[in-house]
Amino acid sequence: MASSASEIADELVDELMPVGFDWERLVRAYPIPSLLLAGLGGFMLGRHRGSLVVAALSSFAASQVTQGVNGLLGDEIL
Repeated sequence: MASSASEIADELVDELMPVGFDWERLVRAYPIPSLLLAGLGGFMLGRHRGSLVVAALSSFAASQVTQGVNGLLGDEIL
């Protein structure tokens, strides 16, 4: 499950950035400004679209829990 979420996040960031932009190298080179920028972006996103983000994250979490339970039980119960 965690690798799937990580892959989704990497694909999303790669789609948002221009072709050839190595954002991972930039984050490694400048970790503090990267964290500050991510925090500011998260704050602005939460301030303007907080309820939408919470709804999307809770839907994603419920889906992941359902998949986990169904996988453990070996049947499509939920």
